[in-house]
Amino acid sequence: MERRSRLIPDRHDDPIEAMANLFDVALLIGIGFLIVALTGFGLREMISSEDVTIVKNPGGKNMELITKRGRSIERLKATGATGQGVGVQVGAVYRLEDGTLIWVPSESVK
Repeated sequence: MERRSRLIPDRHDDPIEAMANLFDVALLIGIGFLIVALTGFGLREMISSEDVTIVKNPGGKNMELITKRGRSIERLKATGATGQGVGVQVGAVYRLEDGTLIWVPSESVK
């Protein structure tokens, strides 16, 4: 019995010591639930290193554009205001029979 007691150091019956381990376990479980929730909703790209752009409610009054570049995430909300200014054409947009939109950049855009 004395041999075993030398392997386990005496902690003087500190009741708070176990709480630190429980906090670490709870933190890991919380991070696991967050990862499962993001992958379950099809947002796996949000936790990867890829650049991603998501359009919420396309064409609606409350349309939102979410862009992730590197580690920064930016949310842009549609205001309904029209823009004005001078610019150049950067391409053309075509609607296919199935309703999808395709943007074709012009020759001058690189």
